[in-house]
Amino acid sequence: MQFDAEEARLRTEAFHHSLVEALPQMILCKDLEGRFTFANQRFCNELGRSIDQILGRTDFDFFPRELAEKYRHDDRMVLDSGEVLDVVEEHVTPKGETLYVQVMKSPLRAQDGTILGLQGIFWDVTARRRAELKLKEQNVILQDLARSEREAHEALKAAQSRMVETEKLASLGQLVAGVAHEINNPLAFVANNVGVLERDVRDMIALIKLYRGEGEQALSPAEVAAKIEQIAAELDLEYTLGNLPRLIDRTREGLRRIERIVKDLRLFARVDEGEWNEIDLNPGIESSVNMVQGYARKQGVRLAAELTPLPPLRCKPARLHQVVVNLLTNAIDASPSDGVVTVRSRRDPDANSIVIEVSDQGPGIDPAIRERIFDPFFTTKPIGQGTGLGLSISYGIVQEHKGTIEVTPNPGRGATFRVRLPRDRGDSGRAQSPPPDENAG
Repeated sequence: MQFDAEEARLRTEAFHHSLVEALPQMILCKDLEGRFTFANQRFCNELGRSIDQILGRTDFDFFPRELAEKYRHDDRMVLDSGEVLDVVEEHVTPKGETLYVQVMKSPLRAQDGTILGLQGIFWDVTARRRAELKLKEQNVILQDLARSEREAHEALKAAQSRMVETEKLASLGQLVAGVAHEINNPLAFVANNVGVLERDVRDMIALIKLYRGEGEQALSPAEVAAKIEQIAAELDLEYTLGNLPRLIDRTREGLRRIERIVKDLRLFARVDEGEWNEIDLNPGIESSVNMVQGYARKQGVRLAAELTPLPPLRCKPARLHQVVVNLLTNAIDASPSDGVVTVRSRRDPDANSIVIEVSDQGPGIDPAIRERIFDPFFTTKPIGQGTGLGLSISYGIVQEHKGTIEVTPNPGRGATFRVRLPRDRGDSGRAQSPPPDENAG
């Protein structure tokens, strides 16, 4: 019977030893004076010492004094309070590497409850801690974004209220939303060129200083010459000298494109943009083509205008020009590289109307979605590339002019959007004007 008890004790000890050594955590025990009385192999490996080199020693033998004092303070707190300490703290390895570790220290008690020392277990949570810190940073960013979004939403609501009250702001707001990226494209192009110019000019200034003997007094003539050759080779001096005029010309062209877009934009920002006026639509169509020309070139799409003489049309010019911009932009997006987008204008004498058509060479429109393309927020573009509002806004503008907008899908052979604007909107031969503003004058 005694043999069986002894065997059971040995088995229990073997089990506990195996468990302690198999756990992925580092485990230790200390007496009341802070001397190590036990350490599993993982802790020995962490310190780079054998168990014999650890037993009987204290934290001061293995860690920087400031860190050892902190560990000793935590030990005393556990021993004095009898409570478990569970914290995440910085830990410096003997190799000087800073880690985050999860630490749990608890009193080690005898059978009668007397505290004999403490036992500790800790493990590396550096990845988790850094992820938590990163998450906190992201939360701060998200909070800032949420606040900005709320502010933007409030600003949008205020803008929408103003748009309801004045058609001028509605038209201008829609136009700016439609052409903002057209200004950004050449602007980004110019900014990129300026960056290249800045880099090349900086290197050339360094070369000029070397030629003048500035800033390299400690170098011999041969070393200066070698450095000049090195910088010239890195700069590819011959190519750079030949490329600078072209770079400046391309930058100037980008600025001209911005100037032209802004000039065309002013057509839409006229004081009378919300008023009904009798005009020739062709100049506005040409201006709309100019505004999207840069975007078309970037997409590898060519624009063609086939405009025929038109009679005057009483309309809101800026709003109709916005329709043309929307249709052109959509057609460019739908077209393949090297494709052609064509805008046409003509008079239909039989219907006493003006017709504007925009055709592309894209995949066409699936007849199954034909009835939905003018719905608000419906778009076939990838997420982030379309809001689904362009055609809906265009539909509303055309309806305001008592006209119609329709599409010929032509699956596999492109699509054609056709806007028909009546010259007689049903008021005894005269285009219907809005009621006079009672507050005018």
